[in-house]
Amino acid sequence: MFVLGNAWRALTRSKGRTALTAFITLAVTFGTVAGLAIVQENTTAHTTTYDSQKATMAIRPSAAAWKKVSATDSSTTKQYMTWTAYTEYATAIQSATNTLDFTVTETVPARVSGNLKALDGDSLNGASDDKTGGQLLWRAFWTRDAAKANNLGTYTIVDGKGLSFNNQSSNPDTTGALVSSAFAKANNLKVGDTFKVATAADKSKTAELKVRGIYEYTSEADADNPVVTARNRENAIYTNYQTFASADLDPQSSDSSAKGWQVPDLDIVFNLSDAATYKSVVASLKKSKLPAKGYTISSPSLDEYTKSLAPLETLASRAQTGVILLLSVGGVLLLALVLLGVWAPKRDDEIGMALVSGVTRGRLGWQFMLEVFIVTLPFYAIGLVGGAFAAKPIGAALASGHATAVTSDLVWKMVWYGLGTILVLAILAALRLAFYGSDKLFAADGDWGTVSETEVIEAESGAVDGAGDDAAATAAVATTTTTTGKSGNDAEAKA
Repeated sequence: MFVLGNAWRALTRSKGRTALTAFITLAVTFGTVAGLAIVQENTTAHTTTYDSQKATMAIRPSAAAWKKVSATDSSTTKQYMTWTAYTEYATAIQSATNTLDFTVTETVPARVSGNLKALDGDSLNGASDDKTGGQLLWRAFWTRDAAKANNLGTYTIVDGKGLSFNNQSSNPDTTGALVSSAFAKANNLKVGDTFKVATAADKSKTAELKVRGIYEYTSEADADNPVVTARNRENAIYTNYQTFASADLDPQSSDSSAKGWQVPDLDIVFNLSDAATYKSVVASLKKSKLPAKGYTISSPSLDEYTKSLAPLETLASRAQTGVILLLSVGGVLLLALVLLGVWAPKRDDEIGMALVSGVTRGRLGWQFMLEVFIVTLPFYAIGLVGGAFAAKPIGAALASGHATAVTSDLVWKMVWYGLGTILVLAILAALRLAFYGSDKLFAADGDWGTVSETEVIEAESGAVDGAGDDAAATAAVATTTTTTGKSGNDAEAKA
């Protein structure tokens, strides 16, 4: 208790330095654990999490091939992928993986019919429907996964309900369609209303559709096909495959020799188990001399995931810089404050009088170590717990929802490195005793309520009233010795 009490009194005598040490310990620990959690998540997201992502594979015309496609020239649809071409890829993929899972999206232009009107926009204004096939887009999704991968942008249903993909039903929905909120407003359409659209190839051939739901986009478009991008995406009408086939728009189910605007933009996306399988299949296709010239292989899901990492990468870069600054500046400040606390001139008086009173250097060293432990350990623990809990919401707010939770591995690293650092600071504080020389032992002055030898000699010299004889001098020295011994005894008794 003697050592603990003295350590506590020493800290309370320097409240400013004690508070600053505690604050720096808390701030450095909190910032470090939160920052390292973000850096760790960025590393994990690019390795383990990336490798476990479900990978999709798309085979599409290359950028050079898309340049040959024109929104006003129906003959350029020959650049599209065909069912025959996709069958070759499907065979190769099935051979490489022993499984085959895919989804399909088909898109064709469409014309307005009757009183229906298209929204203006993009690059088709003023062009005749005979050249463009119409200002509308009719897109059919085979599955819900295909709808989620819509390259015109993800969307949400704001009224009504989504498409039905019950392909096994004996009575599938063959009229239901989704229209955009802007398109519905322009044509005064509500859920349950019917409307007609004409096919791109023949304006006299129409199909009647029923508004099943009204949607609004929640992301930007990422389409490549110039026929698609030339149109205002608010004019897109979404249906399931059954509705598309019922209107005789799929060459697979009607005329396989379709030409011009009868040819749909066919987009088949193969579903693979993970990123490693995707890489393996790509390597296998290259050995089979696929893809053919003018076509490329990509993974929309992996590309989308990689794109989503951009905010996390930026945050991790800043967090890494911040952690380095925190540890550097905070470490230097803590070291300075600890050394300042034990090397202050008043500590010489304290050490000297304690040693004279019979306190060992070991006990004093332990006292100095306790001063470091008392002011750092509790705030280190608070900073560690606070940073661990704060890391996750920080990531959710600044890294587009990526989880930046603190792992047990990171916590244990912080615990051991933190305790090691605090122990080093405590040992450095204790080493102060090794540099306290015996020549300072009787130079302690005032901190423990003692009277220095100089003051006593001066006082006794005044008492002999300036007499210079040997007897008076001898009496003064004797008095000095007695007084000093008494002070030492008093100090020891107080201790």
